[in-house]
Amino acid sequence: MLYDVPASMKPAPLRSGLTHLLFGASDSPEIKAAIYRWEFLRRNLAYRADYNGFIGSFGDWLKCKGDWGDSETRANWTKSDQKYFHTEIEPALNKLCQKWAICDLFPPELGLEEWTQAYESGQNAREFPPTWVSTDGNWDSRSIRKLERMGFHGTGTNTRKYQNLLLMQLDLNSPMKDLLDHVSYALKWAKGIHQQEMKKRGVRPPRRRRFEHYDLYLKIWDLKQEGKRRAEIARLVFPRYSLESALNRVRDHLKAANKLISGQFKEIR
Repeated sequence: MLYDVPASMKPAPLRSGLTHLLFGASDSPEIKAAIYRWEFLRRNLAYRADYNGFIGSFGDWLKCKGDWGDSETRANWTKSDQKYFHTEIEPALNKLCQKWAICDLFPPELGLEEWTQAYESGQNAREFPPTWVSTDGNWDSRSIRKLERMGFHGTGTNTRKYQNLLLMQLDLNSPMKDLLDHVSYALKWAKGIHQQEMKKRGVRPPRRRRFEHYDLYLKIWDLKQEGKRRAEIARLVFPRYSLESALNRVRDHLKAANKLISGQFKEIR
């Protein structure tokens, strides 16, 4: 099961470019960004400790009752099981999801390759990484269900903003020009309000980075965790550079990887 993976082990080293393991190179930048957010997050020691603590509290019950992420498993729970999950487990789950800006709690050992194998074998019901639901600011990603309950009500054209999400309802009986004018105005309004909210919270605007850099950051960080010295890493990763230049690159890449693992993974877009 998903929660059976021991979280005390080291992350599995990357064997190839992440975006070619599960998703093709032609997939959207949003999916690729979610994959990299997860790869940096699962190396975060505080996240690993939180996961261990959660499993320490509820792992035995979940092993007996089954994976909470599988709708078929939950359908077989008794009313008593459902009550215990909703009153005891789900609040703790929601708290961690809110803390780490994720939509579900994954074991940190579930790297992309292991995750793909588990999904193909039917042992993992999740199709996307927990960082797929992207959030700016501190709110519960699992409460995305609130948006589903909102639905579309009434008639006409209107817009609703919820955190960093915008729900637009368009009356297709309206003239195209009116619809385009409404969409343009609503987007400018919502974007301006959102930027003001993020500025007040001290959240920096998301930056897009070159994804190939992330593979290098992760590779160098993993080599360091294996006990290799910086000089050895420099020779392995940057054989064409002088030792001094290669060491500087290793230092800079380790610094960048540490920042992402420590929390800046949320800024990957």
